[in-house]
Amino acid sequence: MPGNDSPVIFGLHANADLTFRLKESLEMINVLVDTQPKEAGGSGGLSREDQVKEKIEKDLLPKLPQDFIMLDVLDRLK
Repeated sequence: MPGNDSPVIFGLHANADLTFRLKESLEMINVLVDTQPKEAGGSGGLSREDQVKEKIEKDLLPKLPQDFIMLDVLDRLK
């Protein structure tokens, strides 16, 4: 006997199984994120989104190359 019943047995479309598994996966990820230990006080009251934004601004933006000026690039190509 298979470990999982097919949705067809219950008169459901095959996509019902995909939808169910996606929903279960998202719920599991949300539970894992919610049960992670929270940092105490060090964030200065910033939300997760603000923390990620701050990290990107500090770590990744300085590593990006400088913006190029299209007119200068066209002049060099000539």
